[in-house]
Amino acid sequence: MFDPEYFSIENLIKTGLPPLPASVVRVSALLSDMNVSQTAIANALSLDPILSSRILRLANSPIYALHGTVTNLASAVATVGNMAISEAMMISGISDSFGRKILRSAAGKEIWFHSLATAMAASEICRLAQMRGADEAFSCGLLHDIGKLILLRADYPFYIEIMARATDEVALAAVEREVFGFDHAELGTAAAIGWKLPAAVSHMIRFHHEPSNATAGIAMAHIINIADTLVTLKMADAEMDELLISKWALAFRIEVSQFEMIWDTISPRLDEVVQTFS
Repeated sequence: MFDPEYFSIENLIKTGLPPLPASVVRVSALLSDMNVSQTAIANALSLDPILSSRILRLANSPIYALHGTVTNLASAVATVGNMAISEAMMISGISDSFGRKILRSAAGKEIWFHSLATAMAASEICRLAQMRGADEAFSCGLLHDIGKLILLRADYPFYIEIMARATDEVALAAVEREVFGFDHAELGTAAAIGWKLPAAVSHMIRFHHEPSNATAGIAMAHIINIADTLVTLKMADAEMDELLISKWALAFRIEVSQFEMIWDTISPRLDEVVQTFS
């Protein structure tokens, strides 16, 4: 039986939002300092053996391992760079917080793969549009559907039924509002606030389906929306007509061939990241 008190944003955040691992919080704080040394980052990473092994594995992946085997954290940090370390922190934090039970379930795996792809696509779009904030775009892309994972964690069978009632993301948000009184974007915003992430991140999560309603960071909100649409269409093997008619895609001067290039760029990296953090 549906319990409105249990399925309230306040209760879901209080009881269903796992804390970010301390190591992720610690290293992320270091990375916020523009002058932080790679030695300091490596030392902080060394306190978490699992995280350390992931960074080493990433440094030795085909994406980075161009000059021999990387055998220590200091070299790994130098190899992948602060941007990739920051992205790895966020991926590791979400992956460890929600755990295998959710992320390896059929629905959880699909949401997680989509979120990773959206994060990478958003970063690439930022670079292509010559906009600052690629790291912010990555975080927003990774977290834009975090509300869905929280709902899956709260009651997997029930939320699966809710998802089955919708044909697309817009319809799903409408069904969620009808049933819960809020949608996954609103819940995701509350999660970002609960994790004390930057206000810009929570704002863009809130408006990733309705970027024109954003009151701040409007261009970035549209980038997340475009990245989300690109990944949705590519995963469905559909034509990219929606992106072609997007005035913001036109404003960023991104053509279909470039969207294809973005997908071709992130696809091999996406597979490697999924393997590294699974």
